[in-house]
Amino acid sequence: MATPRITLAQQKKIQKLAAKGLSNRAIGRELGLHNTTVLRYAHAGEEQRTPATPAQLEDRIRGLLKREPLTAAELAASLDIKAAQVREMIAGMIARGVMLLQLPGGAYDLSHTGILPPGRFELKGSRGEWTHHFGFVTDNHLCNKHSRLDVLKAAYAHFERVGITTVFNAGNWIDGEARFNKSELITAPGMDNQLDYMIDKWPVHKGITTHYIAGDDHEGWYAQREGIEIGRYLLSRAKEQGREDLHYLGYGECDVALIFGAGSAAMRVVHPGGGSSYAISYTDQKRVESYQGGEKPHVELGGHYHKFNFGYPREVWTIQGGCTEDQTMFMRKKRLAAHVGFSEIKLKQDARGAVTQCSVQFFPFFDRGYYERRFK
Repeated sequence: MATPRITLAQQKKIQKLAAKGLSNRAIGRELGLHNTTVLRYAHAGEEQRTPATPAQLEDRIRGLLKREPLTAAELAASLDIKAAQVREMIAGMIARGVMLLQLPGGAYDLSHTGILPPGRFELKGSRGEWTHHFGFVTDNHLCNKHSRLDVLKAAYAHFERVGITTVFNAGNWIDGEARFNKSELITAPGMDNQLDYMIDKWPVHKGITTHYIAGDDHEGWYAQREGIEIGRYLLSRAKEQGREDLHYLGYGECDVALIFGAGSAAMRVVHPGGGSSYAISYTDQKRVESYQGGEKPHVELGGHYHKFNFGYPREVWTIQGGCTEDQTMFMRKKRLAAHVGFSEIKLKQDARGAVTQCSVQFFPFFDRGYYERRFK
């Protein structure tokens, strides 16, 4: 239920009565307001005794818009700032990934991931035995105690050794927060804490760029709850901390144009949904079968299932990338195995752009105990 709007004069009256020591209920009775409304604005009054920082004001704007759409003037009245300042802040928020829409009447609304356009990217090939040579890691679930940083570091060390400069990631780079995973998190609660952990821990190797999509779960939970395009927000936060090796492709999926010769081919990086099937290849097969005419890619890199699989349904090279996370309690209860590892992928295109060869090498890792015991 939306909190009733009140005028700036009423807000100031609440703050004045609160300063005299009246209870929320007493103030509510005097002004004809519900005590929860009084609590909201009495607290806001205390915060406003010291000037709010831009970050605090942005949090308040998001909080107000979660309740209902508001115009710049209405937001300005609630925050006790000028409408022009609100508009300037909203433009900056949108640039950093906050999913804000301006409705026909002028009010701003906090939207959802359905408004996000599909990603687009180009990868140019080179002459040689293989036209494209890149790495693939996915489903890292950083911030979960079962995440395998050792595998992630080994992957990038290998990519550097073999001359790979492009790495694709199909999502779930952080674990996010939900009821069933909170006991396994190793960071303090909060979206910013998880993103800062990732920015700090993600391997850095000179010349290597990671091109990532955001999954609609795990990091996507923040997108759904906070109204923020989490992948774009990660990119902005990473650049502020000096990381220039991360490149955001899009939310949910991205079609990468593989360019070579006179033509091109489509490679889709996707984080699908749903549970694992009895046959590991089945999800890839059914997804490829479901694509509408003209939307079928030539190559597909998929995450989500924590499985490795290499197939060729309907003449589409499909690669599930495994994960860099050991089996969690959730996976154990659901009888889901974790294929821990990373992939090195090579593609060959002909002069018309068709993908004529695909080579996938998966590097599997075992549970931590194997590496701890093997030299004893």
